[in-house]
Amino acid sequence: MKKLRFLIALWGGKVALWLWKLTGNAQDDKPGMISMRICEDFLESVKKPELTIVVTGTNGKTTISNMLAGSLKALGYSVAFNDWGANHHAGQARCLLDAVNIFNRSTKQVAVIEADELTSPLNIPRLSPTYIIVNNVARDSMYRNANPEYIRDRLSTAAKNSPDSVIVLCSDDPVCCTIGENNRRVFFGVTDRHTNPYDTLVNDFPICPVCSGKPEYKYRNYRHIGKFYCKSCSFKTPDRDYLVEDVNNENNTLTISDKAGKYEYPLISPAIHNIYNSAAIIATLRDLGFDQKKIAETLKDIQPPISREGNYKVNGVEIVTQLAKTQNGTAVSTVFENINKDPAKKLLLLIIDEPFEDTRNYETFAWIYDTDYEFLNDEKITKIVFGGDRYLDHKLRLRLAGINEDKAICVPKAMDVLDHADLNGIEKVYVIYDIYTAPIGRDIRDEIKKRLEQERGDK
Repeated sequence: MKKLRFLIALWGGKVALWLWKLTGNAQDDKPGMISMRICEDFLESVKKPELTIVVTGTNGKTTISNMLAGSLKALGYSVAFNDWGANHHAGQARCLLDAVNIFNRSTKQVAVIEADELTSPLNIPRLSPTYIIVNNVARDSMYRNANPEYIRDRLSTAAKNSPDSVIVLCSDDPVCCTIGENNRRVFFGVTDRHTNPYDTLVNDFPICPVCSGKPEYKYRNYRHIGKFYCKSCSFKTPDRDYLVEDVNNENNTLTISDKAGKYEYPLISPAIHNIYNSAAIIATLRDLGFDQKKIAETLKDIQPPISREGNYKVNGVEIVTQLAKTQNGTAVSTVFENINKDPAKKLLLLIIDEPFEDTRNYETFAWIYDTDYEFLNDEKITKIVFGGDRYLDHKLRLRLAGINEDKAICVPKAMDVLDHADLNGIEKVYVIYDIYTAPIGRDIRDEIKKRLEQERGDK
């Protein structure tokens, strides 16, 4: 009976997947949800590809998953992957429906599966992954994931219940580097990038997890990520198997050392968090046995997903689009810090919001008080324009950050930010959006491009 239920779930999901693709709705989790509702053991029973890689952690999951899947495809593998960041059980089932035929036989060589960190103890062991990548653990949604130590414990349970999985970990993250103590582990890290990270409202590493002593850093690269140690016990940064030793922004390369020596790879993005994302991908591919040259050639054509960031230059003005994951003060603060450290004269358009009418996407708005809006109190920013339902909350938060009312304008509709977008005399325009407002962000970007192109035509 159990087998029959699974087969009905498989066939029902495959038919639904075919219909969804036929109607142009391939990026939808519903076929996976159908399979899961028919058979709650679907994830355990469905055949996994020989190589199954799960990507989890607080920030960078979708970027790493996209770039890793793209790399493996370029290396000649057939890959099942949900490129829109579907990281719960329905999305995982949807991914695996694409990896088998109606007889539950593998049709793909690889599955790259993004996994939510909170539900990891339930879902990750079901996936029987060959590798589990944990890029970082930090404070996230105050409603679900506000305690990093709790999330670390959830991921540790997932690793414990996946004893055959290789765990790829950021050695520079003191919160996540202890995960998988009984698994084979691969560590990656980055040398001191002299980024001089700012002090933040929230500290995710206030005490040593071993002895509760006060931790110290030899250096920090951003947030709580860096080379750390505790003076009161032996807790310290684990030895790195793969270490980013140099980043050359002029040649767009980064140099990583491993047991085989040093090698240059393409620099996918100069942002420090994306250097860590790149290190995670390279460490995984190297551990899989690919040589440095082949990986480097593959990465030349790999970019972060356009939904996460993009750069466009029109009439001498650079347009930067970037996702800032709301409900996550760490992610948004990191974006704000990078903007502050950019020496260009810039206009900032913010549409990081939650619609009042969609209660499914609303959690708590208190996260803005964990977010470092103070980083936007910067003379190099000519104007800050925020648009969205929560505009009054953002208006108050910007005032509390010491930003004058004449410099920070808040309007109730996202597209209305364009009415206040003064492009005169600026070098850059930043369009910052969240997951739910990404389509609006693209519309704003396109309108800014049109205005800049029109300006060139007028001249």
